[in-house]
Amino acid sequence: MTNFEQSTLVILMSSAFLITIAWLLLLKPVAIKIGLTDKPGVRKQHNGDIPLIGGLAIYLCMVYFILVESKLTTINIGFLTATTLIIGTGLIDDFKNLNLKLRFFAEIVAILIMIKWGGIEITSLGNLIGLGEIQLGLFSTPFTIFAILGAINAFNMIDGINGLAGGISLIIYFILGLLFVTTHYTNPLLLCTMLAAATTAFLLFNLPVKASVFLGDAGSMMLGFTISVLIISASQGDHKIITPVTALWLIAIPLLDTLTLMLHRINYGRSPFVADREHLHHLLPITGYGRYTTLGIILVFSLLLALTGLTLDLVLHAPEWLMFGLFIIAFISYRFIISYTWKMLKVARYLQKNTHDIERRTSNSRRRLYHRPLAMTDKRLYRKRRTLSDRRYQATAADIKKFNQSRFHKAYEPN
Repeated sequence: MTNFEQSTLVILMSSAFLITIAWLLLLKPVAIKIGLTDKPGVRKQHNGDIPLIGGLAIYLCMVYFILVESKLTTINIGFLTATTLIIGTGLIDDFKNLNLKLRFFAEIVAILIMIKWGGIEITSLGNLIGLGEIQLGLFSTPFTIFAILGAINAFNMIDGINGLAGGISLIIYFILGLLFVTTHYTNPLLLCTMLAAATTAFLLFNLPVKASVFLGDAGSMMLGFTISVLIISASQGDHKIITPVTALWLIAIPLLDTLTLMLHRINYGRSPFVADREHLHHLLPITGYGRYTTLGIILVFSLLLALTGLTLDLVLHAPEWLMFGLFIIAFISYRFIISYTWKMLKVARYLQKNTHDIERRTSNSRRRLYHRPLAMTDKRLYRKRRTLSDRRYQATAADIKKFNQSRFHKAYEPN
């Protein structure tokens, strides 16, 4: 990379970072005024109404560089049109829950625009099963729709704690940016650089203990869409820089978590798209990890899986069928661990509840029998469940001495 190219990237990153911050500051009061906010509820345990403008700010930053600044003018206009439709669908969904069928329809239309106008399509799956390269042919368009649709909703579903979807996206943008630098793919490199800087700016507002903005469905859907487009660009065609199976390793955490939860819901007779609190980022806090620790564990895990795929592909030049087999093993292991963890959590909560009940009953019994003003020896008094005292009777010194030597005192004497 020449000094000129380096300076261009630095200027682009700095500008994108500052522009995104400016958009976030400008959009916050507007979002609060028009009701584009996330309200606390049963599944949402934040305080107050939080503006859902993170994705919109990143999108507006991208539009600025494509249409105004001329930094990304070579980016296909089909990509911008498709992304606009994704953002618009997400914003409607943020304002009021959009019907799932309508949302899927809009996403499919956006993907078709990207395929037919933008020229982004999955035409080959590589040598997945060891019998030669799998060319999709007529199935190329349906499979591309299926793959991008899955990625969009995987990132949407994993956006459950602050910084998670943005953090995973930032890791992927950074890795893809490094790959594009080494191969001199200018357009994808500029797009990765801009999106990485804009996402970093958003995380500054989203990561504090009291987040001031959320990504929103519009943001998580846009991140999933842009990452899908970049990965397809890097893994398809004559000048591909990674194998198609490596793409699975780059988005491993959103993919593994989403597939595991969907199979779990289907297994229990529920819709695979119903919302719940059984994702990995929900299970880890139940086991005792704090919010930032949970975030750190998942991000490190995501980075390690991505680096594993890249190492197998670019360093060890492992066969694609072997990489695919290892990914299947990773999926089976992940599903087993999540299922096992959930069952253990149920047992732990059951034991904790029963232990708490026993301690509470014992504590109440001790309080009633030992910590009363005057000890009573009349057996009738022990049958009274409310006060365990008789206001008409005053114990004598002999009664108190007799009680201290009785089995009742020894049985309930505190340790």
